[in-house]
Amino acid sequence: MSRLLTVIFLFIMVLMSCDNGTALSITDQIRSFEQWKGLGCELINEEDLVKVLGVRPYEDVLNSRALPDEVFCLRTWKKPDWMQRENNNEKEGATYLSPHNRLVVNAIHYGDDRQAAERFESMRRDRRDTYEEDVPGLGDDALWSTSTVTLLVKKGPILLQVALEHTDTPHDNLLKAKELAAIALRRL
Repeated sequence: MSRLLTVIFLFIMVLMSCDNGTALSITDQIRSFEQWKGLGCELINEEDLVKVLGVRPYEDVLNSRALPDEVFCLRTWKKPDWMQRENNNEKEGATYLSPHNRLVVNAIHYGDDRQAAERFESMRRDRRDTYEEDVPGLGDDALWSTSTVTLLVKKGPILLQVALEHTDTPHDNLLKAKELAAIALRRL
């Protein structure tokens, strides 16, 4: 019996002496990420929209919707000339111009850097016709899609998507999408 207790004691001591800092840091990262679930609209908050995009929350009728168990946010708001755009869109042969702006933010934690990198690389490889432009200087790696006005950023085990429809020329959204992604990455 005393040998069994001694063996158990030694086993516990060995376990306690092992350096499991990596495991704790992954656990801490996941716990930190989990706190954002249901609060996706706080990654890029109303104040950020005012500062970066010039949104006037009341005048532009800002709407926000988050998903409860995801780090996700959909925001829409009217363009300042929304009424003229709607009137113009009703004319025969007129070029359609959206009367609304849209911002979608979605972050996914893949558990570790390797899995996130594999997912990111598969997006680069398999959807190169969609994500056609590499974006340097943001996170570990980033891609831009003009057709979906979406910025995809990998940082550690996280993939962040920022889809921004703010300007009438799709590629012109990239600059502001980068600004907004940088804000979200700092908070994550």
